[in-house]
Amino acid sequence: MDQQFEKWKKATLLWVALFSIGLFCLVIVLLLFSSLLHIQEINVQRFNSRLDVEKVQRVLSPLFDRHIFFVQEGEVKLLLNDGIPDIKDVRLQKEYPSKLSVAIELHPIVARLTIVNPDEDEEELTSTGAIADYVTDHGIYVHAITQEGERYPMIRLVDWGVRPMPGEAIVSPEMLMQMQETETELRKQFGHEISIRSIYQRGREYHLFVDGISLWFDMRSSVEQHLRRYRIFLQNVPREEVKQYIDLRLTDRVIHR
Repeated sequence: MDQQFEKWKKATLLWVALFSIGLFCLVIVLLLFSSLLHIQEINVQRFNSRLDVEKVQRVLSPLFDRHIFFVQEGEVKLLLNDGIPDIKDVRLQKEYPSKLSVAIELHPIVARLTIVNPDEDEEELTSTGAIADYVTDHGIYVHAITQEGERYPMIRLVDWGVRPMPGEAIVSPEMLMQMQETETELRKQFGHEISIRSIYQRGREYHLFVDGISLWFDMRSSVEQHLRRYRIFLQNVPREEVKQYIDLRLTDRVIHR
């Protein structure tokens, strides 16, 4: 009797196990092939008003009708970075059964940009240059409507015939970073306030206009090296002798006019 019961128990457990496995496989198959889990909606959360939600929807349109389980954050980032160059961060959240929520953060604007010709006087901000809106901290040129009261420093990009398109990298981020660091140190160490900032992209140099004098810097030397030359120059040359510029780019001497 006990042996028959054990056989019946084992057979029952086997059938229950087989049924459970079969049911599990059936559920998996239904989930994989069910249209209920195909993406039908993409919600875009933006942290900056300049993000074009309609453009984001167009860029992400290949994801529609895809199975939500197989869409990964890396794929979404790749699509967005190809279509919208000034994206800083992307976060993806899946809302089952068929909705994606995408949070997008853009690189911040750091300056207003104007393009001028090389023969224009540096003291003039420009009356003929084409206003090129704004530049982000990664050197991306953007059109933007800023909030009332927002103020950004002006950068003059000195070059012939530059006609940037929105989303185009127009200034190297390394140069922007070094120029900002130079401006900070000039204010901190010498009390200078910058009135005009000029970038010469082809020569990889930038000029900062302070108190009627243009200070010339480049990317071949560090901020510390430039300021050391400037400090030594001020110790040896009376300020009133300088009328136009101080060239701090050379390693062995400082030229002024």
